[in-house]
Amino acid sequence: MARQKVAARRFPTADDALLIAAEWAPAHMVDAEEIGLRLGRMMADALPGGVGIPFSVPPAAGSVGHADLAVRGAAVRNPAAGTTPTSAPLAMEHLQSLVTRLVRAAQRVRKDHRQLSTAERERFNEVLKQAHGEPDYKDLVAAHKDMSHHHHTMPHMPPSATQRFLPWHRAYCLEMEELLRKTEPMLTIPYWDYANDHARPDWVWQPSGVDRPAPGASHGGHPAPVLPTQATIDGLLARPTYTAFTYGKMMAGVKPDGLEIAAHNNVHNWCGGSLGDPMTAAEDPIFFLLHANVDRIWDQWQLTHTGGPNVTGVDAGLDPWWTQTSGGLTTDGVKDITVLGYSYQ
Repeated sequence: MARQKVAARRFPTADDALLIAAEWAPAHMVDAEEIGLRLGRMMADALPGGVGIPFSVPPAAGSVGHADLAVRGAAVRNPAAGTTPTSAPLAMEHLQSLVTRLVRAAQRVRKDHRQLSTAERERFNEVLKQAHGEPDYKDLVAAHKDMSHHHHTMPHMPPSATQRFLPWHRAYCLEMEELLRKTEPMLTIPYWDYANDHARPDWVWQPSGVDRPAPGASHGGHPAPVLPTQATIDGLLARPTYTAFTYGKMMAGVKPDGLEIAAHNNVHNWCGGSLGDPMTAAEDPIFFLLHANVDRIWDQWQLTHTGGPNVTGVDAGLDPWWTQTSGGLTTDGVKDITVLGYSYQ
């Protein structure tokens, strides 16, 4: 069953901006807008369809009112400030700020479901219902069933199975989002911050929401007294190692105090119904809101614990986007959501 590979897109960095600046001869006058235009062309190459994004360059500290800014010896004319050449340094932080704004403006942003407008909610439901009848959607559901069957029928779960849990679902949600964006290019999957809600977002079940059968689904699930609290999430984020963060302290199998149980499995079980059964969970529209939030928590942990060591052997292939013969997507390819082109608000 062929499935589209999730492609990691490369976005411009501050180093790219400096390389562009280094190409300019010291005597060459370049409008400040050209920085944005050149980086914008790079972004257009990285994004499907190509998008032009206007940017301006802020003056460095102490140079407000100067007509020109110097970038590594190259004078950059600011048309809005006049034409008289002057030389004032464009600080590295301003280049970084420029690129950061460029990247963020071009990225899609996943919002808390509570931040969506009524129109955004209605549109998300419409697109989701439309996608439900497409073969690619059914392939995605089948992919999760295959993964769940393999994951939950192992007599002794190896470390690699749990190490791939977060990367696999990051790639899975991204592919679902790409499927929805074929209909609505600016659409993103909202996330369900259950630590704040303590209740299911009911708007998915409004008259315009999604209602479909899930044959073989379980009902009732496993009782859990409450959804994860913010204190639970904060405790997970404070853990210094990936293994302790995602599945407790054991290298094989999960522990009740790791992310997989405390902030993932418990939510599936609390909701029950099709979401409470791994074989049918992806049929439930809440699945993607739940896993977008799990992905957001992982991203928060990554930003909190930068520069730490990687888990030994963690860069493993992600089936079905990877095969032993042809290669493909690996855990390392999805470790940075900025490279993948989205962020959380």
